[in-house]
Amino acid sequence: MNRPSKWCVAVCSLALALAAADASAQEAQPKPAARAGAPVKHEITESDVIALTLRHNPTLASAILTEKQALALVRAQEARFPFVLTANGGYTRSASPALQRDGEVAVGRRDTFSVSGALRKDFSTGTVVSLAVQASRNSTTSAVGELITAGAAGTGYLLSTRLTLSQPILRGAGTRIGEAGLRAAELDRAAAQEGRERVASEVVRDTLTAYWELWYASRALGIELAARDLAKAERDAAEQRREKGAIAEVDVLSFETRMATLGESVTSAEMLEMQRGLELSQLLAAPDPNVRLRAAGSPSDPQTPTVAEVEKALAALSPELKELEARVASAESRAQVAGDAYRPRLDVEGYVELRGLGNGSVGPAFAQIGTFGAVGGYVGFLFEAPLSTARESAEVENARIGAQIAKNNLEAARSRVRIVAVRLVAQLEAAEQRRAAAAKTVAIAERQVEAERARFALGASTPLQVQQAEDAVRTARLRVARATVDRVQAMLALEHAMGRIAARVAGGIPAEK
Repeated sequence: MNRPSKWCVAVCSLALALAAADASAQEAQPKPAARAGAPVKHEITESDVIALTLRHNPTLASAILTEKQALALVRAQEARFPFVLTANGGYTRSASPALQRDGEVAVGRRDTFSVSGALRKDFSTGTVVSLAVQASRNSTTSAVGELITAGAAGTGYLLSTRLTLSQPILRGAGTRIGEAGLRAAELDRAAAQEGRERVASEVVRDTLTAYWELWYASRALGIELAARDLAKAERDAAEQRREKGAIAEVDVLSFETRMATLGESVTSAEMLEMQRGLELSQLLAAPDPNVRLRAAGSPSDPQTPTVAEVEKALAALSPELKELEARVASAESRAQVAGDAYRPRLDVEGYVELRGLGNGSVGPAFAQIGTFGAVGGYVGFLFEAPLSTARESAEVENARIGAQIAKNNLEAARSRVRIVAVRLVAQLEAAEQRRAAAAKTVAIAERQVEAERARFALGASTPLQVQQAEDAVRTARLRVARATVDRVQAMLALEHAMGRIAARVAGGIPAEK
């Protein structure tokens, strides 16, 4: 009677010990080796990844610079029609020989000092207005008597003021042409802004995808370590039983083999975690060989949207569609004014001029201008036309084709909306189903493990059957982690397509880079 009682006590004790070892092994987390010179483990959160991406990613930096460049072009177009001031002055000395009545040759000399200035203003309608002022002083010499004497024959002062107006009728007429550059620059700036938001969403999606791959690698390492620790506890328990003669030595070797195999799996999992950490560091543009990244936290579990909800969000908020719409508007704006530079030119122009002349004094010149003593004017036109319209036709056709290509790209993107919506929602649902199935498998496999351990303790099972049951639990837990990450990544792809990531990070994008 004592032998069976002792056997039952031993069986129960072993079962309790294995269950406690399994529970403690499941809670075990990967810990860095405490050796000199070992890389430092650094936990990083999802918020840290987003902040570092927006701060250091070179692709996003280029998109920000592109937007700043487009904004600079807008400012340049806004300042396209400034007031222009021109001024010049000079001194001229000329000598002209001439025959006199007595047959002699006399040399007359002229000294001229001149200065002029003009203020010009161009308008977006094509109108050009300018106001010019010119002043000059002329002194002349001539031959007197039989000898050539250098005396002042006369000094004159000339003043003139001219107001000029020019207005195109055909080429370059109206704000449709004059403001075309500004409209195109503003549309390009809008497209660059949408492009920057799209790039920001893409790089954040990619880095978060890499982050959750790192999370899976860390989770898988934890599962492998838990399995190895459990195998070690079972090996130790089996060794104790062998010493008591309850099992054969070959059964202990089976546990030794399993522990060695799981050691290899732990090494592979550690290598995978290191690789995923380095890949994430590269995307964050902050590689450090002395730091090993480890994902902290757990993934959220948002509700899966319907296909109709996704379609509506894609059509209204998709960064790709918004950028393509801006490109279409820019191409159409350019097509409206294409070829204008090669159209016939017809300009109406005219000016009004006031002149004044003083002999020996500048006062009379001012008096003539003040009293409108010498008023002149001009009205005319200028016509110019190429003898061939080939260049104009080519420019118009090129712009028209560019606008049509932009429209085709937009329509192609819109046609993908429904397919993308169905595909992304299907990926989410499939990942959720796989996770639920794997979680159910874990529950069943854990009960199977308990049953096999009880049978093994009673001598009704073999170590191989116990190990197979434990492997089923381990692989099911890995599948749960994999399906969890797949669902998170599918949700990231969906949020990017729907514009949610762009809206989420819009406030965190730096103004300058």
